[in-house]
Amino acid sequence: MQAQNITPTRIASFLMVASLALAVAATHADEPDFQSDFFKSRTLVYSDNFNETFNRDRWGAPSKDKQLQDGHLVVTAKFKSKEEAMEALKRDHHLGLEPIAHLNQIPESFTCKIRFKFESEKLTTGRPVFQIGHHMILFNYLEGGGHRIKLPDGTTFSEPDSGAKLGDWIDMVIQYKKGKIAISLNNHHRLYEHDAVTMVNEKDKFGPRFTFKGGPDCRILFDSIRLWKGEE
Repeated sequence: MQAQNITPTRIASFLMVASLALAVAATHADEPDFQSDFFKSRTLVYSDNFNETFNRDRWGAPSKDKQLQDGHLVVTAKFKSKEEAMEALKRDHHLGLEPIAHLNQIPESFTCKIRFKFESEKLTTGRPVFQIGHHMILFNYLEGGGHRIKLPDGTTFSEPDSGAKLGDWIDMVIQYKKGKIAISLNNHHRLYEHDAVTMVNEKDKFGPRFTFKGGPDCRILFDSIRLWKGEE
């Protein structure tokens, strides 16, 4: 059998193909297996590991309370005290004494894989909270571990088996279309089908979006996000 000539061109072509294959494998390794509760396919619309530039289209204008640090997006309160905030803002309300982050341009139907945590010493009334739709579907922690999902009409579901704890990283996968939402974290999966499942807030001119509010003495950290448009 005649041996093939190994030329620099062949080597370069091989390395290019190998590099592409590794890149594709690495990309898909970061994604959850696509076994949707109600989507046939999906299209990636946003991906971020917070290692490079701040995405103002998704997170709003960069500011001192939203910074990229060591591969994370770190969100803190704008002011340390009520007096400092009132002096700077010339008002006595919406003083920026808790960390707040908005993730904008959420598709009407989507799958989202997000890794985040709230760093705080204790839970306070209604805080921390992750709002899927501004003031719409609410994710809160339960005292002693686990989480709670509250729909816009007040219907509430307690999920103590998830074991979610304040200060721990949360790896969450959300699948949503109006009338249905599936939430997975810590190997705990739950599908909610209800007329009140909606993230559409008619009064929110910036929506649909996610809103994260930390409460007093809290930091919100984001490690990664993948957001897909869901297709039926």
